[in-house]
Amino acid sequence: MRYSIFSAAAMLAAAVRAIQVSAPTKDQVIDLSSGFEVTWATVSSDTSKAHLYLVNQAGGHTPYSKDLGEVDLKKGKFTVTLKGVPDDTGYQFNIQSVQELNTGILAQSPQFEVKASSKTSSSTSSSASSTTSSSDSESSESSTSFVLSTRSASNSAATTTAAPTGTGTGATNGTKTSASTTASQTGAAPANRAAGGSLLALAIGLVAVIA
Repeated sequence: MRYSIFSAAAMLAAAVRAIQVSAPTKDQVIDLSSGFEVTWATVSSDTSKAHLYLVNQAGGHTPYSKDLGEVDLKKGKFTVTLKGVPDDTGYQFNIQSVQELNTGILAQSPQFEVKASSKTSSSTSSSASSTTSSSDSESSESSTSFVLSTRSASNSAATTTAAPTGTGTGATNGTKTSASTTASQTGAAPANRAAGGSLLALAIGLVAVIA
């Protein structure tokens, strides 16, 4: 009976002086790759040194355990920066004694979730880059189309302007040539008629003299 009372009192004393982890909280989502500060509270009778472990022992999850090294419990905090931890729920931080005469878990955090926010940032950045690239491509195509359309319009205008000039010149030259030929022919006809008349008059005169 006396032994049972003593054991109960020892367990109660241990519970009172047990280290309490205040962060992370239950179901909190944290990114260990960018650094997370684990915090706890102690009393003067607690040991000053212990090891911090990251574990995942929840059922249905991939088992995980990593010793993060010795921490000074009197400081009440420790920043964990750890890359490559699989995204999952059910993780816990264990403060564990490594003393030969006092081994075991001194405190344990509630279960939380590990998720690397860099994946979301990378996905968003990639999407933004793709959108920017698409916009630049569309802008380039639009600019190229505008230049080609401008050149096409310029060439069409040049062709349209040149055509009437050529036709007009040809028509003018043709008209001038035709007029010149007609004038030449018109001038030649009266001259021939005058020559023929003179010869006829001369012949009549000669006949009259002879007679």
